[in-house]
Amino acid sequence: MDTVVYNRFADKRDSGPLILRQEDIVNRVYSSVDEAVDCELKRLYVEEGIVPTCKSGCFQCCGQHILMNIAEAQALTQYIQHEFSSDQIEDLRLRTHQWHKWDETRPVRPHATGENEQNSLYTHHYCPMLVEGECSAYPMRPLICRRHFVSSDPPACRPFYDPESNEDDPVPLATIITVTNQFSPRIKDLIENAGLSFYGSIMLLPHWLAIEMNWEFAIAP
Repeated sequence: MDTVVYNRFADKRDSGPLILRQEDIVNRVYSSVDEAVDCELKRLYVEEGIVPTCKSGCFQCCGQHILMNIAEAQALTQYIQHEFSSDQIEDLRLRTHQWHKWDETRPVRPHATGENEQNSLYTHHYCPMLVEGECSAYPMRPLICRRHFVSSDPPACRPFYDPESNEDDPVPLATIITVTNQFSPRIKDLIENAGLSFYGSIMLLPHWLAIEMNWEFAIAP
C-alpha cells in the first residue's frame, strides 16, 4: 500500500465523528453477514441436512492466514481499546510480537514438542486474538472468520506447519460465501472513497494489529 495514501487515511482517525461512522458501517456489514449466515445455516440443515462441523472450542482455522482490510483493522482496534484492560492489551502485544518474530523466519513444519495445550497455541502461532482456545474479540472478528464454515473434520483446518495436520483439505460450505458476497462492497466503497485501494489495503491481521496499535515492531505498509 502507498504509505502517503495510508497516512492520509490514518490521520482521519483523529476525527471522532468520522471514525464512528467507519465503525458503524463495518458493524452494520458484520450484522448483515451474521444474519445471512444464520439464515443459510438453517436452510442447509432443513433442506439438505447439512450441519457444519465448526463449533465452540474448535479453533484450528485460527492458525491459518487471516486477512483483513484497513476498515476492519481500525474497527477491531477501536474495540480493543474500548473493551480490553491494560493487562489484556499488554498480553495481546506480546502475542502479536511473538507472531511477528515467527513470521520473519516462517518455519515450514516444526516438530511436535510435547508441550501442554497453552504452550502449543503459543508455539504454533495462532492468531494473536486467540486466548485459551477462544477469540478474545469475537464480536469484531473479520469477515474471513465470519464466513468460514466447513463440513469436514476439524483437523483438516489445521495450518500446514502444524505437526498434527493431515493432507485432507477442508470442505467449506460454499453457499455461505455466496449469500454474504453482497455485503462486502459496502466496506470496499468506504475504503475507496477515502482514496485507497481496497485490495491494496488487505494484509494479515497481526500486521494490521501492530500498525493500528502503534506498537514498535509494526511493519510500515
